[in-house]
Amino acid sequence: MIDQRKRIFAVNLWVADLALTTASFILAYCLRTFVDLQGYTVLPFREYLWLLAIILPVWAVILPLFRVYSDLTSPPLDQVVRLTKGVLFAWLTLLAAQFFVTAGDMSSTHRLIAVFTLAINYFLLVAYRIVLIRLKKHGALDVRHVAVVGVGEAARDFARQIEEHRVWGLYLIGIFEQKEVKGLLEKGGVDELIVVTDNEPLSEFTDTFLLCEELGVTARVVLNFFPHSFARTELERFGEFPLLSFSTTPTNEALLFVRRIMDLAIVCTVGIPVLLVIGISAIAIRLTSPGPVFFKQERCGLNGRLFTMYKLRSMVDNAEQSRYELEALNEMDGPVFKLSRDPRRTAVGRFLRKFSIDELPQFYNVLRGDMSLVGPRPPLPQEVARYERWQRRRLSMKPGITCLWQVSGRNEINFQDWMKLDLTYIDNWSLLLDLKILLKTVPVVLLGRGAR
Repeated sequence: MIDQRKRIFAVNLWVADLALTTASFILAYCLRTFVDLQGYTVLPFREYLWLLAIILPVWAVILPLFRVYSDLTSPPLDQVVRLTKGVLFAWLTLLAAQFFVTAGDMSSTHRLIAVFTLAINYFLLVAYRIVLIRLKKHGALDVRHVAVVGVGEAARDFARQIEEHRVWGLYLIGIFEQKEVKGLLEKGGVDELIVVTDNEPLSEFTDTFLLCEELGVTARVVLNFFPHSFARTELERFGEFPLLSFSTTPTNEALLFVRRIMDLAIVCTVGIPVLLVIGISAIAIRLTSPGPVFFKQERCGLNGRLFTMYKLRSMVDNAEQSRYELEALNEMDGPVFKLSRDPRRTAVGRFLRKFSIDELPQFYNVLRGDMSLVGPRPPLPQEVARYERWQRRRLSMKPGITCLWQVSGRNEINFQDWMKLDLTYIDNWSLLLDLKILLKTVPVVLLGRGAR
């Protein structure tokens, strides 16, 4: 109910922002015609449309990444700060795109129109939000009259939630007992009826639901009798069957699909230099130690499914067999084995490990779909066998080459905190979070921080 109104409002705001951005471009062109630049003439409007063709997609993608359309009930200053960050990042992206499109050769007229567009656009977007905030504050949105049916503290708590969300156009009629519902509905004026049950079976409300259906009143049920604490609840349909879903992992398939496209795009973009580094490393490995160039190991992927992970070999050929002799020297708590001065490591392997070059073959795992660029590191099956039950939830998202643990200290973090970081990543996942982790990974890798 609330989430649906938020989504509708967010989509409308997104569309309005793109319309205002288009208007900003037109106003910028009109303003440019009044600014005289010595030696530069203003071409017909159609000659600059390629610039708008870059601006609109950039704005459409970048602004949602900065949560410009979420947390719309947060303080106005917070909303303006997020908008400012989004517009600035979009502006930098636009400059980069312009450089590649024009090969660095862009006239002063184009630059001035772009600058005018940014200034006008920012002013219009901020002004539009101020107007919307005032409209919501004064209840100018479409109002839905809601009645709550139930007894006890749960019904009162839900009614308080409705009162707190009046900004989204919800008006609480009152709290009613089941015997009062028939007269209430027949009297009219009710848009939605919310049934809040404690221990009563839903069959007791059959007549109420049928009456709502007959009168065209939306009926909803509060599912506070299900034993879940923080799982997200979604109601979907599979053919003719309604499905009630509880999930503690990201379920937005559209965003997950975009994430997959991002993975493939980045891997393909850096593919040639990565292959070059792998090739040079392979020659160094072959010349300095006997054994295969690549190391293959069975790891646990999404929800525990096994897959083969690839790395450049950084240890002697029989390293796995001799690991058990070194268990007493393990420097990591929990089921994970880490040793800073591992005698099995080769001279080349120490360098590869320090700068994470040995992980580069996992780009192949990303192409196969076994892994993502960002996600919890894939554990060994024997490590998973020793997990506490709450730690197994880290397997509920596709494993990655880098993660929060990787950019937060790696092996300097104890096992429990490592697991908590992975769960924090899953609970707060977004495309922007993935982008931030990727950007933070670059200096961590180049400086070899936390590597063993």
